[in-house]
Amino acid sequence: MTTAQERLARFGDAEHCLRHLERSRRELLHLLHRLSDEQLFWRPGPDIWSVAEVAEHISLVEESAGKVIRRLRKAALGEAEPFPPPAPLQTRPDGRLLAPPLMEPKGGLTRAALLERLRTVRERVLAEVAESGEGLPHPPTYPHPFFGDLTALGWLQTLVEHERHHLRQIQERLGA
Repeated sequence: MTTAQERLARFGDAEHCLRHLERSRRELLHLLHRLSDEQLFWRPGPDIWSVAEVAEHISLVEESAGKVIRRLRKAALGEAEPFPPPAPLQTRPDGRLLAPPLMEPKGGLTRAALLERLRTVRERVLAEVAESGEGLPHPPTYPHPFFGDLTALGWLQTLVEHERHHLRQIQERLGA
């Protein structure tokens, strides 16, 4: 297990991950609801996402991870086609990791559309986790661009790490 995977393992089993996700989503929604439209859609710089774009990115990553969890479940049952290769890891000149292009927000969502997207994507992930049941921590695996080969549980753990990371980022930006 790599150091990055050990960092994910601290989130524990599916039950613990779901509790973490429930808590972080509650915090995220609280922040989104209390922001004015100006605060929600303001971009601090040309290459810096607005809070709305960060939330959209969270939903894109969660949607993608949910699809991986589903595919891993189907692969374990012999029902899935081979996985396409993962996107190569990209970093900024300062060494920070870059989101893969498909995970970059498109922008333009209204507050209502953003909140609905967060809700529906989360519902789909919860359904995939429930469907996977006891199979979550078991092979097969699929490589995550930042964390290496992960089981479905590992992919669920990445969602906890990801949402917490961006929630802290938003809170720091807002001075909350």
